[in-house]
Amino acid sequence: MKNRGELLIYRGCIPVVDAEYDVQSDSSATEAIIWAVADAVGVDPTALPPLFDYVDPDALNALFARRDKGTGGGTILSFQIDTWNVFVRSDGRIRICDGTQPTDPEPVFESTIA
Repeated sequence: MKNRGELLIYRGCIPVVDAEYDVQSDSSATEAIIWAVADAVGVDPTALPPLFDYVDPDALNALFARRDKGTGGGTILSFQIDTWNVFVRSDGRIRICDGTQPTDPEPVFESTIA
């Protein structure tokens, strides 16, 4: 769905973790996602199954290699890790939602257009 020229992606689950990655740091988007999912699950990141079982980490890092603040997060990737819905936006935002807690559809991220 478009909202004043912006593509809106909807979720139907309860957000439990909001995080960000910063391309200026030594951490990658993949590392930030792993930490965010571990936070949502309540475990150490090493206790999670390998991320490559769900998404290609190299492709994910290449897609989000640079933050694109100029477009306000125009690229969004979503995938599932077990019952957790993972949303990653090109401006660095990460949202983890609990797929076992359905809700009425709402935008994953608020609009970036004022």
